[in-house]
Amino acid sequence: MQILTFLFLCIVWGTTWIAIKVSLEGIPPFLGASLRFGVAIVFLGIYILGKRISLRMRASLFTVLAISAFLMYVLDYGLIYWGEQYLSAGVTSIFFATFPLFTALWSKFFIPGAKFQLNKLLGLALGFAGIFIVFYHQLVITQFSFVVVLGTLAITIGAAGGALSTVLVKKHLQKVNHLSLSFLQMLIGVACLLLIGLVSEDISQIHLNRRVTLAIIYLGGVGSALAFAFYYWLLKKTTPVTLSLIIYITPIVAVIGDYFFYGQVLSLRTIFGMAVIFSGIAMSQMEYIPFLKLNRSAPALQVDE
Repeated sequence: MQILTFLFLCIVWGTTWIAIKVSLEGIPPFLGASLRFGVAIVFLGIYILGKRISLRMRASLFTVLAISAFLMYVLDYGLIYWGEQYLSAGVTSIFFATFPLFTALWSKFFIPGAKFQLNKLLGLALGFAGIFIVFYHQLVITQFSFVVVLGTLAITIGAAGGALSTVLVKKHLQKVNHLSLSFLQMLIGVACLLLIGLVSEDISQIHLNRRVTLAIIYLGGVGSALAFAFYYWLLKKTTPVTLSLIIYITPIVAVIGDYFFYGQVLSLRTIFGMAVIFSGIAMSQMEYIPFLKLNRSAPALQVDE
Protein backbone atom coordinates (compact mmCIF):
# COMPACT_ATOMS: atom_id res chain seq x y z
CA MET A 1 0.00 0.00 0.00
CA GLN A 2 2.85 2.38 0.81
CA ILE A 3 4.54 1.69 -2.53
CA LEU A 4 1.28 2.18 -4.45
CA THR A 5 0.62 5.44 -2.60
CA PHE A 6 4.15 6.65 -3.35
CA LEU A 7 3.69 5.86 -7.07
CA PHE A 8 0.26 7.53 -7.10
CA LEU A 9 1.76 10.74 -5.70
CA CYS A 10 4.56 10.62 -8.27
CA ILE A 11 2.08 10.34 -11.14
CA VAL A 12 -0.33 12.97 -9.84
CA TRP A 13 2.27 15.57 -8.89
CA GLY A 14 4.18 14.82 -12.10
CA THR A 15 1.19 16.10 -14.06
CA THR A 16 0.43 19.09 -11.83
CA TRP A 17 3.45 21.02 -13.16
CA ILE A 18 1.68 21.25 -16.51
CA ALA A 19 -1.73 21.89 -14.92
CA ILE A 20 -0.28 24.83 -12.94
CA LYS A 21 1.06 26.31 -16.17
CA VAL A 22 -2.38 25.95 -17.76
CA SER A 23 -4.14 27.58 -14.80
CA LEU A 24 -1.80 30.58 -15.01
CA GLU A 25 -3.19 31.28 -18.49
CA GLY A 26 -6.38 32.60 -16.89
CA ILE A 27 -5.67 33.38 -13.23
CA PRO A 28 -2.89 35.40 -11.50
CA PRO A 29 -0.57 33.24 -9.36
CA PHE A 30 -1.67 33.87 -5.76
CA LEU A 31 -5.36 34.03 -6.63
CA GLY A 32 -4.89 30.87 -8.73
CA ALA A 33 -3.23 29.03 -5.87
CA SER A 34 -5.98 30.13 -3.44
CA LEU A 35 -8.67 28.95 -5.88
CA ARG A 36 -6.93 25.59 -6.30
CA PHE A 37 -6.80 24.90 -2.58
CA GLY A 38 -10.26 26.38 -2.10
CA VAL A 39 -11.56 23.65 -4.41
CA ALA A 40 -9.54 21.10 -2.42
CA ILE A 41 -11.10 22.31 0.85
CA VAL A 42 -14.58 21.74 -0.58
CA PHE A 43 -13.74 18.15 -1.59
CA LEU A 44 -12.05 17.39 1.73
CA GLY A 45 -14.79 19.08 3.73
CA ILE A 46 -17.53 17.01 2.11
CA TYR A 47 -15.62 13.79 2.82
CA ILE A 48 -14.82 14.78 6.41
CA LEU A 49 -18.46 15.66 7.09
CA GLY A 50 -19.66 12.42 5.52
CA LYS A 51 -17.26 10.35 7.63
CA ARG A 52 -17.80 12.54 10.72
CA ILE A 53 -14.08 13.00 11.20
CA SER A 54 -13.25 15.31 14.10
CA LEU A 55 -11.23 18.46 13.40
CA ARG A 56 -10.38 18.98 17.04
CA MET A 57 -6.74 19.22 18.02
CA ARG A 58 -4.78 20.39 21.04
CA ALA A 59 -4.47 24.16 21.29
CA SER A 60 -0.72 23.76 21.88
CA LEU A 61 -0.35 22.36 18.34
CA PHE A 62 -2.10 25.23 16.58
CA THR A 63 1.02 27.42 16.37
CA VAL A 64 2.99 24.65 14.65
CA LEU A 65 0.01 23.99 12.37
CA ALA A 66 -0.18 27.66 11.37
CA ILE A 67 3.57 27.90 10.72
CA SER A 68 3.60 24.70 8.66
CA ALA A 69 0.57 25.95 6.69
CA PHE A 70 2.28 29.25 5.89
CA LEU A 71 5.49 27.49 4.84
CA MET A 72 3.71 24.93 2.65
CA TYR A 73 1.00 27.00 0.99
CA VAL A 74 2.22 30.60 0.96
CA LEU A 75 5.98 30.20 0.78
CA ASP A 76 6.03 26.95 -1.21
CA TYR A 77 3.00 26.94 -3.50
CA GLY A 78 2.60 30.72 -3.63
CA LEU A 79 6.16 31.15 -4.88
CA ILE A 80 5.89 28.15 -7.22
CA TYR A 81 2.88 29.73 -8.93
CA TRP A 82 4.57 33.12 -9.04
CA GLY A 83 7.89 31.76 -10.35
CA GLU A 84 6.32 29.52 -13.00
CA GLN A 85 4.95 32.62 -14.72
CA TYR A 86 8.46 33.15 -16.05
CA LEU A 87 9.76 29.56 -16.27
CA SER A 88 8.78 26.44 -18.16
CA ALA A 89 7.43 23.50 -16.15
CA GLY A 90 10.71 21.65 -16.77
CA VAL A 91 12.96 24.46 -15.55
CA THR A 92 10.70 24.96 -12.54
CA SER A 93 11.17 21.30 -11.65
CA ILE A 94 14.98 21.72 -11.73
CA PHE A 95 15.02 24.26 -8.95
CA PHE A 96 12.20 22.64 -7.00
CA ALA A 97 14.33 19.48 -7.04
CA THR A 98 16.32 21.13 -4.23
CA PHE A 99 13.38 20.08 -2.00
CA PRO A 100 14.95 16.73 -0.92
CA LEU A 101 18.26 18.45 -0.18
CA PHE A 102 16.51 21.02 2.01
CA THR A 103 14.51 18.23 3.66
CA ALA A 104 17.74 16.45 4.59
CA LEU A 105 19.15 19.70 5.98
CA TRP A 106 16.08 20.56 8.08
CA SER A 107 15.81 16.96 9.29
CA LYS A 108 19.34 17.17 10.63
CA PHE A 109 18.35 20.07 12.89
CA PHE A 110 14.77 19.21 13.82
CA ILE A 111 14.42 15.41 13.95
CA PRO A 112 16.72 13.78 16.49
CA GLY A 113 17.36 10.06 16.64
CA ALA A 114 17.08 9.04 12.99
CA LYS A 115 20.30 8.47 11.02
CA PHE A 116 21.37 10.20 7.84
CA GLN A 117 24.24 8.50 6.03
CA LEU A 118 26.69 9.86 3.51
CA ASN A 119 25.24 7.60 0.81
CA LYS A 120 21.88 9.36 1.24
CA LEU A 121 23.50 12.75 0.68
CA LEU A 122 25.33 11.45 -2.40
CA GLY A 123 22.12 9.88 -3.69
CA LEU A 124 20.20 13.13 -3.30
CA ALA A 125 22.96 15.04 -5.09
CA LEU A 126 23.00 12.48 -7.90
CA GLY A 127 19.23 12.70 -8.27
CA PHE A 128 19.43 16.49 -8.53
CA ALA A 129 22.14 16.15 -11.19
CA GLY A 130 19.82 13.89 -13.16
CA ILE A 131 17.03 16.50 -13.11
CA PHE A 132 19.54 19.08 -14.32
CA ILE A 133 20.61 16.82 -17.21
CA VAL A 134 17.03 16.10 -18.31
CA PHE A 135 16.02 19.78 -18.47
CA TYR A 136 19.40 21.29 -19.37
CA HIS A 137 18.24 22.50 -22.78
CA GLN A 138 15.19 24.29 -21.34
CA LEU A 139 17.46 25.92 -18.79
CA VAL A 140 19.92 27.16 -21.42
CA ILE A 141 17.29 28.82 -23.63
CA THR A 142 16.09 30.99 -20.71
CA GLN A 143 19.46 32.84 -20.92
CA PHE A 144 18.92 33.70 -17.24
CA SER A 145 17.18 37.01 -17.83
CA PHE A 146 16.31 39.10 -14.76
CA VAL A 147 12.78 37.68 -14.44
CA VAL A 148 14.16 34.15 -14.83
CA VAL A 149 16.62 34.76 -12.00
CA LEU A 150 13.79 36.07 -9.81
CA GLY A 151 11.67 33.06 -10.76
CA THR A 152 14.42 30.56 -9.90
CA LEU A 153 15.04 32.32 -6.58
CA ALA A 154 11.33 32.15 -5.76
CA ILE A 155 11.13 28.43 -6.59
CA THR A 156 14.21 27.63 -4.50
CA ILE A 157 12.90 29.57 -1.48
CA GLY A 158 9.57 27.81 -1.95
CA ALA A 159 11.30 24.42 -1.92
CA ALA A 160 13.09 25.33 1.32
CA GLY A 161 9.81 26.40 2.92
CA GLY A 162 7.91 23.30 1.82
CA ALA A 163 10.69 21.05 3.07
CA LEU A 164 10.70 22.73 6.49
CA SER A 165 6.91 22.36 6.68
CA THR A 166 7.18 18.62 6.01
CA VAL A 167 9.80 18.18 8.73
CA LEU A 168 7.75 20.16 11.28
CA VAL A 169 4.68 18.05 10.51
CA LYS A 170 6.73 14.87 10.93
CA LYS A 171 8.09 16.03 14.28
CA HIS A 172 5.08 17.72 15.91
CA LEU A 173 1.85 16.69 14.15
CA GLN A 174 2.29 12.93 13.78
CA LYS A 175 -0.73 12.11 15.93
CA VAL A 176 -3.14 14.43 14.13
CA ASN A 177 -5.50 12.66 11.71
CA HIS A 178 -4.03 13.06 8.22
CA LEU A 179 -7.34 14.28 6.74
CA SER A 180 -7.89 16.80 9.53
CA LEU A 181 -4.30 17.97 9.13
CA SER A 182 -4.68 18.48 5.38
CA PHE A 183 -7.99 20.33 5.78
CA LEU A 184 -6.85 22.68 8.57
CA GLN A 185 -3.53 23.43 6.87
CA MET A 186 -5.27 24.24 3.59
CA LEU A 187 -7.83 26.43 5.35
CA ILE A 188 -5.09 28.61 6.82
CA GLY A 189 -3.11 28.52 3.57
CA VAL A 190 -6.08 29.58 1.44
CA ALA A 191 -6.86 32.50 3.75
CA CYS A 192 -3.26 33.77 3.47
CA LEU A 193 -3.01 33.21 -0.30
CA LEU A 194 -6.36 34.91 -0.94
CA LEU A 195 -5.39 37.92 1.15
CA ILE A 196 -2.09 38.31 -0.71
CA GLY A 197 -3.84 37.86 -4.06
CA LEU A 198 -6.56 40.43 -3.34
CA VAL A 199 -3.97 42.99 -2.20
CA SER A 200 -1.33 42.47 -4.90
CA GLU A 201 -3.18 41.18 -7.98
CA ASP A 202 -5.86 42.45 -10.35
CA ILE A 203 -9.10 40.46 -10.20
CA SER A 204 -9.99 41.68 -13.70
CA GLN A 205 -7.13 39.53 -15.02
CA ILE A 206 -9.09 36.37 -14.20
CA HIS A 207 -10.37 34.76 -17.40
CA LEU A 208 -11.89 31.34 -16.85
CA ASN A 209 -12.37 29.07 -19.84
CA ARG A 210 -12.89 25.33 -20.12
CA ARG A 211 -9.15 24.58 -20.22
CA VAL A 212 -8.31 26.69 -17.16
CA THR A 213 -11.37 25.48 -15.21
CA LEU A 214 -10.53 21.80 -15.77
CA ALA A 215 -6.94 22.48 -14.66
CA ILE A 216 -8.19 24.10 -11.43
CA ILE A 217 -10.57 21.22 -10.69
CA TYR A 218 -7.83 18.66 -11.31
CA LEU A 219 -5.31 20.58 -9.20
CA GLY A 220 -7.79 21.05 -6.36
CA GLY A 221 -9.52 17.67 -6.32
CA VAL A 222 -6.80 15.21 -7.30
CA GLY A 223 -3.54 17.17 -6.97
CA SER A 224 -4.41 18.64 -3.57
CA ALA A 225 -7.36 17.12 -1.64
CA LEU A 226 -6.59 13.50 -2.50
CA ALA A 227 -2.81 13.83 -2.87
CA PHE A 228 -2.15 15.67 0.40
CA ALA A 229 -4.34 13.28 2.38
CA PHE A 230 -2.24 10.39 1.04
CA TYR A 231 0.98 12.38 1.48
CA TYR A 232 0.46 12.96 5.21
CA TRP A 233 -0.67 9.37 5.70
CA LEU A 234 2.53 8.18 4.04
CA LEU A 235 4.63 10.65 6.03
CA LYS A 236 3.61 8.76 9.19
CA LYS A 237 5.00 5.55 7.69
CA THR A 238 8.37 6.76 6.37
CA THR A 239 11.01 9.49 6.75
CA PRO A 240 10.70 13.00 5.26
CA VAL A 241 13.87 12.45 3.19
CA THR A 242 12.55 9.25 1.61
CA LEU A 243 9.18 10.82 0.87
CA SER A 244 10.82 13.91 -0.65
CA LEU A 245 12.27 11.67 -3.37
CA ILE A 246 8.89 12.05 -5.08
CA ILE A 247 10.24 15.38 -6.31
CA TYR A 248 12.88 13.54 -8.38
CA ILE A 249 10.34 11.26 -10.04
CA THR A 250 7.65 13.79 -10.92
CA PRO A 251 9.71 15.43 -13.72
CA ILE A 252 10.23 11.98 -15.25
CA VAL A 253 6.46 11.49 -15.25
CA ALA A 254 6.05 14.82 -17.04
CA VAL A 255 8.65 13.87 -19.67
CA ILE A 256 7.07 10.44 -20.27
CA GLY A 257 3.65 12.10 -20.50
CA ASP A 258 4.97 14.44 -23.19
CA TYR A 259 6.24 11.38 -25.08
CA PHE A 260 2.96 9.45 -25.02
CA PHE A 261 0.47 12.32 -25.38
CA TYR A 262 2.35 14.84 -27.51
CA GLY A 263 4.89 12.72 -29.35
CA GLN A 264 7.84 14.55 -27.78
CA VAL A 265 11.01 12.67 -28.71
CA LEU A 266 13.08 11.29 -25.85
CA SER A 267 16.68 12.28 -26.52
CA LEU A 268 19.68 10.27 -25.37
CA ARG A 269 20.46 13.04 -22.88
CA THR A 270 16.96 12.74 -21.40
CA ILE A 271 17.23 8.95 -21.11
CA PHE A 272 20.69 9.29 -19.53
CA GLY A 273 19.36 11.90 -17.10
CA MET A 274 16.52 9.56 -16.08
CA ALA A 275 19.05 6.79 -15.45
CA VAL A 276 21.07 9.17 -13.25
CA ILE A 277 17.94 10.12 -11.29
CA PHE A 278 17.00 6.51 -10.60
CA SER A 279 20.61 5.73 -9.67
CA GLY A 280 20.54 8.56 -7.14
CA ILE A 281 17.26 7.34 -5.67
CA ALA A 282 18.62 3.80 -5.40
CA MET A 283 21.82 5.01 -3.74
CA SER A 284 19.93 7.12 -1.21
CA GLN A 285 17.88 4.11 -0.13
CA MET A 286 20.70 1.55 0.06
CA GLU A 287 21.83 0.45 3.48
CA TYR A 288 25.31 -0.54 2.33
CA ILE A 289 27.53 0.59 -0.56
CA PRO A 290 30.67 -1.58 -0.78
CA PHE A 291 33.01 0.83 -2.54
CA LEU A 292 32.16 3.60 -0.05
CA LYS A 293 32.34 1.18 2.89
CA LEU A 294 29.21 2.71 4.40
CA ASN A 295 26.87 0.88 6.73
CA ARG A 296 24.94 1.36 9.94
CA SER A 297 28.00 0.55 12.01
CA ALA A 298 29.92 3.58 10.76
CA PRO A 299 28.88 6.27 13.27
CA ALA A 300 31.45 8.77 12.03
CA LEU A 301 29.56 9.05 8.76
CA GLN A 302 26.11 9.44 10.30
CA VAL A 303 24.28 12.59 11.27
CA ASP A 304 20.83 13.09 12.72
CA GLU A 305 18.07 13.03 10.14
